[in-house]
Amino acid sequence: MEYFKEYSGIDFKVYFSLNRFDPGRLSFAAQPYERIEDGGTGEDTKDYLVYGMVDKGETLQVGFKGFSMNMAESFHNRLGLLYEAILKEYRTAVMKYQEGC
Repeated sequence: MEYFKEYSGIDFKVYFSLNRFDPGRLSFAAQPYERIEDGGTGEDTKDYLVYGMVDKGETLQVGFKGFSMNMAESFHNRLGLLYEAILKEYRTAVMKYQEGC
């Protein structure tokens, strides 16, 4: 199952993927709104800045495309809020999927 969610309160668009063969793992790619080109949809996830997965035990693994970026304090704070949003989505998606099995 794959889907997008908009987190307008923290200015991120996030793509989620839940693999039916490994329902305890939720993969994601997140793009801050300021990196989505004007007029673009931001649906090409290969260019997303933040990517990773949440695995059993709510272990979050995160990577950053290119490993170099400007880190303003507001962006740093938004990454913390993104972390909380992804863990919440993991709990919701995995539980919903496991109930449907």
